[in-house]
Amino acid sequence: MSRVSGKLGELQAAYQRAVSLWPVDKLRPTHCYKSVLKQQMNKKFDKLSALRGDQLNAEIAVVQKELDALNNLVSNRYRSQYKVSEAISDPVSHKGYYTQLLNSIDDAVKTNRKTSLRVD
Repeated sequence: MSRVSGKLGELQAAYQRAVSLWPVDKLRPTHCYKSVLKQQMNKKFDKLSALRGDQLNAEIAVVQKELDALNNLVSNRYRSQYKVSEAISDPVSHKGYYTQLLNSIDDAVKTNRKTSLRVD
């Protein structure tokens, strides 16, 4: 990845910071979305470093929107903004299902039994 300066350099640093905050998938640590984001970021900023003028400014605006969206996801903005009701998170038809599912996932990660997830 090439080093860029100015507005593009600031965006690149902010993008790197946001990507570094992306959580690791407990169930699939070898298939980490963070590494995909890093690869996309490297390609994107390599291409951007070759652009000039209006074309660069247009692409910077697009990258800024992507960065804003990524920061919103990393900070759980939407989870805070749109609370899930208890009727959805703990349905009457199957009380405790999601709690059991999360416990099952945590147990599978701890004991390295990722193929035997069950909720009885």
